[in-house]
Amino acid sequence: MSWNADIRRGSGIATVAVAVWLLASAPALPAARMEATVGDGGARLSLTWDAAVSVASERDGRELTLRFNRPLGDLPLDTVPGRLPGWVENTAFGYDSVLLVLPSGVDAMVVKDGAAVRVDFVRAAAVSRPPADVAAERVAERQAERRLDYFRAVTDLEDGDLHQARARARALVDTDPKDVSSLVLLGNAEERAGRWREALDVYDRALTLAPDEPSLLRSRQTLFREHGDQVRLDVDLFQVEDADTQRIARLSARQDLGGHRSLVALIETRRVDTDQVVRADGRITPFHGWRTRGEVTVAQDWDDGHRTTASLFAAERTLGAGLIHSMRTDIGVTRAGILASEPAYTFVEGIVGAGRRDRAFLQHEFRLGEGWSAMLGGGFSRYGLDDNDDLARSATAEGALRYAVDLGRPVASIGYSLDAEYVIERETRIDPLGNPYAPLPVATREVHSFSLGIDDEIGDVLRYGVQGGYAYDRRNSGGPFAAVTVAYEPLTAVEMGFRASHARSTARGSDAGVNAVGVYFALRN
Repeated sequence: MSWNADIRRGSGIATVAVAVWLLASAPALPAARMEATVGDGGARLSLTWDAAVSVASERDGRELTLRFNRPLGDLPLDTVPGRLPGWVENTAFGYDSVLLVLPSGVDAMVVKDGAAVRVDFVRAAAVSRPPADVAAERVAERQAERRLDYFRAVTDLEDGDLHQARARARALVDTDPKDVSSLVLLGNAEERAGRWREALDVYDRALTLAPDEPSLLRSRQTLFREHGDQVRLDVDLFQVEDADTQRIARLSARQDLGGHRSLVALIETRRVDTDQVVRADGRITPFHGWRTRGEVTVAQDWDDGHRTTASLFAAERTLGAGLIHSMRTDIGVTRAGILASEPAYTFVEGIVGAGRRDRAFLQHEFRLGEGWSAMLGGGFSRYGLDDNDDLARSATAEGALRYAVDLGRPVASIGYSLDAEYVIERETRIDPLGNPYAPLPVATREVHSFSLGIDDEIGDVLRYGVQGGYAYDRRNSGGPFAAVTVAYEPLTAVEMGFRASHARSTARGSDAGVNAVGVYFALRN
C-alpha cells in the first residue's frame, strides 16, 4: 500500500454528494437594493442592505470609489449611467466595490445611514479655467479611463472571464509597460489560465520595477516552487497496523525542455517487511526485501492552457505507459487519460508480485462561485499480477466539494470528498489446502470524508498545513484522520520539509490504521 494512495483516501480532501449540506449550512448574505433618482438640480444613488453596513469612499479626479463591508450581490450597477444621465458617465464594480466616473462639473457627497449608503450628486460651481488646467483635466480623464479599464479587468478575473481579463490586462501593459499593478494583474490572469511560463515572465518584469513587493515575490515563488526545475529527495516510513512496514526513498527531477515542454523523472526504492503475504499460487509467506520502480513523463503545454502528458512506467517484471490530456476553460479543467500496466503498489501483494493496473478515467474540476470549487470523476480499472493480466475489474467514482473560508490569513477550507471503487468481478482461486483465496485483494469501498484544513506562512521561510476530519467507508468502516506538513525555505532555491499522517486503510476491505511520516529536500534552479 503506498503513501499517496492512503493519503488520498484517508485525508478526505473535499467534495460532491454533500454539496447540498454545505450550501445549506453556509450563512446567508444580506441582500442589497438599489434606487437611482433625478431631481431638481441634483441626483441620488441609494444602496440599502438588510443589515448595518460600513463604507469607505475615495475621490480621485472624476472617479469616486466606494468599498463596502458587504457584498453587492446582483445589483444592476451597469444601468446607473442610463438612469442618472448627466450625473454618472460610467461604472465598474466587483464583489464589494463600485467605481463611479462622474462628468466634469459634478460633485458627489457620500452619506451612510445605518443599513443604507446614499450618494448625492450636485453641480459644481462653474469656474473659468486657464488652458493649462484644461490640459491637465484631459490627462486626468485619460488616467481615469485607464483606471476604469483596470477595474474592469479585475472584475473579469473575479468573475472567471479569463480571456477578457487577459486581453484587458495586456492592453494596459502595452500602453504603460512600467505599470506594476497592471503587470501583476496580467501575471495573475496568465497563471489562472494555466500559462505558468508567461505568468513567470510577467512577474519577473514586474520585479525589476518593484523588487521588494511582498505579494509579487510570493506569487513568483509559488509558481517557481510548483513548476521550476528541481531535484528532490523524499524519504518516508509507512506502516499498516498488524500488516506491513515500508521504508521508501524516492529521487525525482523536473526539467524544462524548452518549447513549452518539460520532463519529470523519478526512481523509487522501498524496503517491504511483512510477516505474511498471499502469493499468486495461494501460499502465505513472509517477505523482507526490496522493490524498485521508475517513471518518466514528458508534458507539453499548449498556448490555450491545455496540457498533454505521456508517461512510461517500469517496475518488477512490469513495463507500462500512459497518456493524459487536460483541457482548460475559464471555470475549470477536464482531464481524460488511459494508462496501461501502471505498477499497482496500493496492495503489498502488488508490490511483491509484480502487480499492475490498466486504467481509463475522466475527471472535471470547476469553480462554483466565490470560494467554492468542486470535482467529479469516474473510470474503469483492470488489475493483474505477474502471471495474469485480468484478476479483477472495477469501476471508480470520485468527487469533491470545497469551500475556502476568507480569513485573510491563515487560509482555511472545509470540504467533503468521495473516493469509491466498486469491484465488478474478481478471480478467486483454490490454494493447495483447498481454501479459496483472491490473488489480488481488491475490495469494494465507498469512502465519504469530511475535512477541515488550515494553511499559513510564518515569515518568508516557513509554511505549514494542518488537516483533519472523519472518513466513513459505507461498505466497511471508518475513523478519524489527520495530517500535518511543514516546509522550510531558507533560500529561493532550497526547500526542506516534514510530513506525518494517520488514516484508515480501506482498499483491502479493512479499517486498519495507517501511519506515515516523511521528510524531503529539494534544490531548484
